[in-house]
Amino acid sequence: MTDSLDLNKIKMPDEVIKSNVENLELFSDTHPFRLSLRITSFESEADFNKFIKSVESTVRRSIEYKMWKQYIIEVLGITTCMITQEKMDECTIEVHHHIPSLYLAVKALVNKKISNHEEFSTFDIALETIELHFANKIGYVTLLKSMHEKFHNGYLPIPKEYIKGDYMSFLNEYSKYLDDEDLENINLRLATYETDCDWSAKNYPGQNVGG
Repeated sequence: MTDSLDLNKIKMPDEVIKSNVENLELFSDTHPFRLSLRITSFESEADFNKFIKSVESTVRRSIEYKMWKQYIIEVLGITTCMITQEKMDECTIEVHHHIPSLYLAVKALVNKKISNHEEFSTFDIALETIELHFANKIGYVTLLKSMHEKFHNGYLPIPKEYIKGDYMSFLNEYSKYLDDEDLENINLRLATYETDCDWSAKNYPGQNVGG
């Protein structure tokens, strides 16, 4: 039978690295630099953008994000392309963030933290981003995969009437944390109406290209 472990007899090595557990911060008595789990700002615009994209990736890979998409499709039964009316049984339907885009949602949350001088980590922002989804504050549209590609390639305006989700709640709370270019982009999306488009499953942009 294995002897029980006597923790009182275990001698811990003298470590160079130490931790301030309360602040979640690593430090050393022999080095001046401290490493904190959370930050309050970025050294450059490149670091800022890199952080946002990292949070985006974390959100997209999360189980909770997949659950949100499954709820829209499997529970709410939104299984058709909002543009062409083609059904999921016929083709691949994807959930597209529209107002705000996922990038702008993350950007607004980060800017709010910075503005309020609050510390944050990748995981803090990722959690708040997921919470926006579950609070129904993300505007989304279900699109045929190729239509989704057309939008991101700049060839598909999406009518405001097709947007689902309470995106106005997001705009009321977070628009002040976005810059003029971001707001201009959002206003362009809000200014696109169904009357500006004349598409159907048999007649949408690019259908006959190469045919």
